[in-house]
Amino acid sequence: MASSTGLSSLDGEIKDLNTQIYKVESQIAEVEKELSKPGISEEKKKQLRKKEEQLRKKKEQLREEKLLLLKEKLKGAAAGPGPGSAAAADSAAGLEVGSVGPPACKLRLQPDSENKDLFFFEPMDTISAAAAASPDVSSMFFLDPEGRQTRELQDWLGLAMVSHRHGKPILPLFINGQVKNGKSYMLNEVLPAVANTYYCSGGSDWQNAGAALPEPNFLRVNCLGCERLSGIGGFLEAFLLELKLSAAKQQLSAAASTPVPSNCTTRAMAYAIRNFMERLPQDRLNFLLIDEAQSFYLMPRPVSGDCPPRGSPLDVDAVLEIRRILKVLLLDSPHWVAWAVTGSSMATLWANVAATPTNGFALIMHHRRLNLSPTVPIDVLQVAWEQLKAQAATWNPALPDDLVWQSPPQIATLAYMCQEWSSNRTASTAAELVEQTITGTLIHEMLMDLRMALRELGRPAAQLRLLHELLDPMAGVEAAKLPPAFKALLASFATKREGRLYLDYPFLAQVLEAVTTESGELVDSITEVQFISSKMVRELGVLGESCKDSKHFDNYKDLQGLLKDMASALALTPDELLEADWFIQVLNHPRNSIGAKANFERCHRKQAQEDVKVGLRRFHGLLRNILSHGSIDEQQKALQAYPSKLAEFHSSGRISQVLNHPRNSIGAKANFERCHRKQAQEDVKVGLRRFHGLLRNILSHGSIDEQQKALQAYPSKLAEFHSSGRISQVLTNTYNSPMPGRSEAQGVSAAATSRAQSRPHAGPGRPIPLRVGKLLGRAAVVQPRYMGRM
Repeated sequence: MASSTGLSSLDGEIKDLNTQIYKVESQIAEVEKELSKPGISEEKKKQLRKKEEQLRKKKEQLREEKLLLLKEKLKGAAAGPGPGSAAAADSAAGLEVGSVGPPACKLRLQPDSENKDLFFFEPMDTISAAAAASPDVSSMFFLDPEGRQTRELQDWLGLAMVSHRHGKPILPLFINGQVKNGKSYMLNEVLPAVANTYYCSGGSDWQNAGAALPEPNFLRVNCLGCERLSGIGGFLEAFLLELKLSAAKQQLSAAASTPVPSNCTTRAMAYAIRNFMERLPQDRLNFLLIDEAQSFYLMPRPVSGDCPPRGSPLDVDAVLEIRRILKVLLLDSPHWVAWAVTGSSMATLWANVAATPTNGFALIMHHRRLNLSPTVPIDVLQVAWEQLKAQAATWNPALPDDLVWQSPPQIATLAYMCQEWSSNRTASTAAELVEQTITGTLIHEMLMDLRMALRELGRPAAQLRLLHELLDPMAGVEAAKLPPAFKALLASFATKREGRLYLDYPFLAQVLEAVTTESGELVDSITEVQFISSKMVRELGVLGESCKDSKHFDNYKDLQGLLKDMASALALTPDELLEADWFIQVLNHPRNSIGAKANFERCHRKQAQEDVKVGLRRFHGLLRNILSHGSIDEQQKALQAYPSKLAEFHSSGRISQVLNHPRNSIGAKANFERCHRKQAQEDVKVGLRRFHGLLRNILSHGSIDEQQKALQAYPSKLAEFHSSGRISQVLTNTYNSPMPGRSEAQGVSAAATSRAQSRPHAGPGRPIPLRVGKLLGRAAVVQPRYMGRM
């Protein structure tokens, strides 16, 4: 019998080995860095290569020790509670009852009562509720504007269900997106919750047909830790061990006890993985959630003392073989197994998928894909920001107000920045944190991914030029010329005009500009990257983005006030503004020559000739195009030409102050005016309902002083319902009553976003006073929500 104490001890030993392996890898990297320095003597090279060889041998020894411990842990997990017990009988029937950590926490989606695009996770049963309440499980949120991602997930889940019913292999799902765009969160958290909601809420065809669908299993594997230096056989062995460990955690004893061949050959390991899948329950769907899947294709050539100083290249033959193996696994698995994969290096992943031999079906065409948008609208980002701030209310130091606009405009990226703020001790401002994270993490990851992808695609300079054209609003790229790998990675986010694709993704455009040399090739080292990190560039870029936001501009009261004060400071007539050199320079800039300039002339010049504020608004929108897509030299020239009278609004902090106040843009008040005022004018009950929803926002997100003032202003006639216990009684009855069955549309109308949400165990937001919760009703009770893992 394997005791929980013994398993915990093994976990500690495995963790220590992982730490040692990481340290050795860091030492190897330092040696490689020394070898790459110019002018190093042959004697020194010889010493360094000898040291590198010793370190690699040490790493291999540590890896072998780790694999032995993993095998021992699996044996302990599969042993269960001992022979002769009732639990052992269940184990023999195919249900693993040996304990490997706490019971699985099964979560589903719960929509927010006020925002149909905002969802929280809720436990499905009492066991899951207990697990969700433990310190090791986070309570998370996600956003899905208009429910697009959830609908696409549902489509794939429905396809999986139909394939299972007819005994046919299930098409794999690829979750596609850029670095720190929430792919892992979507894979490991959102997908299971959407599936649980879809299969278990009465929304599936099976249940409508009267056949109950057993709860699916979710087995999670992160391939980043799978050893690649021992060739394909060693990698597949590590992958199988991770599958077995995940099965043990899910209490699937038959799969967890899959034999691991002593002969670590490629064929033997591929067969063992198929044997593992055959042992999974066949009466239900078993989802294999595979993260960091690009690791399959990064098989290094065996290292020797004569290897190149920059590290060993890939083993081409091994990569070709594993492409075929992975394709068979993805497209020809048993009909009760569904693969969902993603990775941090999606360009590398797509380049290898595109190069996979066809042999019947092309993997690049034979799959389903969920594309995570690299940017989100301002109003959606503000909803996420309010949630993140509420969860970080007790942090010290608190989240800086300007982090929301200093960060690239993507929910998962913003959440990652919040996580970095909580752990970073070198950045004292949001601007410093964003600069450090972009240059030290995001650009580094994107550069490594691009380098591997371009190496696979061939003709790297030409392929890189196509990417620049795709991101250039003046150029665009012919759709037929874009390689299938880049088409899979980026084309879904682009717009198509006259046969050409255009992608408005400023952050990627700036990164590409930074990592490309004057000769049109990738820089050799991250130290060569030139990235303009001026706060003024980011500030004016976001200001221009807000000025271009025609959907919500009327609600940006502070921004309108800023433009009015800017107009007063310039003291120009509308005609003088339009004839100013700095205005004409921006208007006629090549970055505005296609589309933007013509749009100004056609739609906005007449208004600008009547109102200076309109001219300034459109000027900043045009300036944004230069700062977002221009070269570093073009950006610097644009900043130098920016009028000194306007630059004073930056140096004084006025622009930053305006951008720091999302409540002055689209929000609860605007939503009330647009959607509910008319009904409230006809029915007092509607007005009271919306009043308490608005009050909830103050009590949930306001300071203690703001909460107290709101309570003091609460009408005495309404407060009597609290003091009499009536509100408490209604809440008790509401929570004790069974939840109505949600339709498919309700259950998933707005699910799924990014792996938003940053730091586990960061602590709950500020607790809401009990009487506050009683005042607000079911929708207003705010439970402590932790930020999920990135």
